[in-house]
Order: sequence, then C-alpha cells, then structure tokens
Amino acid sequence: MGSSDWLKYAYKDHKKWIKIIESFGEYDYAEDLVMEAYIVLYKYAKPEKVIKNERIAEGYMFFTLRSVLYQYFNKKKKIIKVYIDDEENNLQLEVEDFILEQEAYNNICLLIDEEIETWHWYNKKLFKLYRDSDLSIRGIARETGISFVSIFHTLKNAKNKLREKYNEDYIDYKNQDYERIRTERQED
Repeated sequence: MGSSDWLKYAYKDHKKWIKIIESFGEYDYAEDLVMEAYIVLYKYAKPEKVIKNERIAEGYMFFTLRSVLYQYFNKKKKIIKVYIDDEENNLQLEVEDFILEQEAYNNICLLIDEEIETWHWYNKKLFKLYRDSDLSIRGIARETGISFVSIFHTLKNAKNKLREKYNEDYIDYKNQDYERIRTERQED
C-alpha cells in the first residue's frame, strides 16, 4: 500500500464524518474540518493501527474529528470581533486601545525574540520549534528523537529565564499599563 493509498478507506465514509461534525453543532465548516482530519490522519496515524478489514476504525476517526473540531473552536475563540455598526466614537476608542495593546504586545515579543537569539543554538531551536509549531513536547520528542525529559527540562529552564527577565513587562501588559513596558533590551 502506498504512503497515502490507505486514506481511501477513510474517505469511503466521508458523508458520515461530515454528519458527525454537524452533530457537534458546526455546519458551515463541517467538510473543511473533515478534510483537516484527513490531514491529521495522513501526518500522524499509522495505517496498520487505523485500518481493519479495509475499513477505518470508527472510534479513532470519531476522536480525530472531535479533536480537530475542538482545535477549531479554540482558535475561533481567540478572534477579536470589532462591530462597525456601533457609534463612531466608541469604535474609534476601541480601535485606539487595540492598537496600543498590539504595540505593547509586539514590544514584548520583540524583547523576547532578542533574548532568545542570545541563547545556545540547541535551546533556541527547541524553544522556537515548541513555540511556533502545534507539536506538544511528546510530539517533538517523537519527531526529533530527543528524549521527552530533555525537551521538558530545556523548555522549563527557557520559560523560567523569560519569566524572570520579562515578568514585570508582562504584568504591565496584563494591567493595560502599556507605557511602562520596555521598548528596547536592557543589558543586565
């Protein structure tokens, strides 16, 4: 069986998978989410564990669909909606506050990125991989062959360094005290 030939067994019940997503309450993007589930299967599933008697294990597919849907809902919650039918003044104030917040957030991110660039190459690569991908620590361990414990301790130490150095700026950000956030890296 070719590298992706086994996915045809998952596609046999395509309409059934769409109905499962719809039963969770998502109608507009049901087919897109099923396609995302196929991508997850292709990337992470092993055909010998998922396919039995030329049929996909329904329980496995159900949990994959549910996981993809929850990821979609979590990403959807993070989107900030700005309504344009409010009074013009209110909209302007909200947008200005949003711009200040985004500038402050950007300043903190730049400070953190500058700090990360000073780290040892291994710590830097591992932290960026964890931060910029959707992989968990276990996923990174599986993909790279690096021990789970090593990754965990490296990331824990990296987070502690960042927390120690930028905690005050982060607290200012959370308290919406954007003017107090450092705009350039200060040498210790």
